[in-house]
Amino acid sequence: MAASSKFAGVDFSQVEVEKLTPDLDVPGQGFRCLRGEFVTYWRQGRVQREVNALISQCWIIRFGSALAGYITLLADKLEVDEQILIKEGVQYHTFPAIKIGLLAADQRAKGAGSRLVEWAVEYIATEIAPTVGVRFVTVDALCDSDTNPPYDASGFYRKLGFEFAQPNQELLSSIPYRTMYFDLKPLIEQLNENLDD
Repeated sequence: MAASSKFAGVDFSQVEVEKLTPDLDVPGQGFRCLRGEFVTYWRQGRVQREVNALISQCWIIRFGSALAGYITLLADKLEVDEQILIKEGVQYHTFPAIKIGLLAADQRAKGAGSRLVEWAVEYIATEIAPTVGVRFVTVDALCDSDTNPPYDASGFYRKLGFEFAQPNQELLSSIPYRTMYFDLKPLIEQLNENLDD
């Protein structure tokens, strides 16, 4: 099979998401991500070191032995200027959250990134939120105007239902990302309704 067709015809919306464990051997040979640093993080063991240090946890999707993508999750907090839950009687500006730390998908694995984010949001809503107080999923959407074409991950996350934490924030060259969030409550309510049916 030609390298360019490594993932041809694979429906990643149906591929199993696996937790990265020490005995899971996925070297990442041939992994191609638009952001080269995410390939380096995997190959040089940064992702595994962070998992071992209990800084984050990682899940992957693969096709055969080929890595198609990975996502890391860690504890976070969402900070906003406006009281976004004021209608619910909550006047805080800071909320508990789970953060998508790293999201990397092989550029040939169409749909792998979306699958990982959608899986993570549902996992957080069904497995973490019932156990500890967490209302939001956060991500620092990378915006890099120095690449050609410019790279802006915020459009990808907006399509998946994420909003900007600071909608009027200007992008600074010293901070090449904008924090975005996803409100888990509507999803949790929908999932609970489906259980009741």
